[in-house]
Amino acid sequence: MTEPPSDRTTVKRKPQRADYDRATIDKILDEGLICHVGFSVDGQTFVLPMIHVRVGDKVYLHGSPGSRTLQALARGAEACLCVTLLDGLVLARSAMHHSMNYRSVVLFGRASVVDDPIEKLEILRALMEHLVPGRWADVR
Repeated sequence: MTEPPSDRTTVKRKPQRADYDRATIDKILDEGLICHVGFSVDGQTFVLPMIHVRVGDKVYLHGSPGSRTLQALARGAEACLCVTLLDGLVLARSAMHHSMNYRSVVLFGRASVVDDPIEKLEILRALMEHLVPGRWADVR
């Protein structure tokens, strides 16, 4: 297990179940079809679902540049991105012992805008192929 970058972002309860290595993180990002992005604007915190794709060591978000989310991120708002994969429900005889088995990734950072038209097209292609492999050939 690779050490996490800071104590502030480590798993506190059952830390032995956490894994911080890049291959595990990439696998979860690649398998997930939806992420949730958290950010704050004028003291109000938002968490919204978005489409994402990982290309190399970057995660790209898909959305309208006119949206509050992408405008806030373009202005440099700190963000938190989470992808969760539900692997199964754990049912127990007692209601309080029910649980879930899941894998998740939480990323912290700041976004940057992709302005280059060629790079945008490459990312859009990667996004389509992430969502529905082979779809790029059928879209205009």
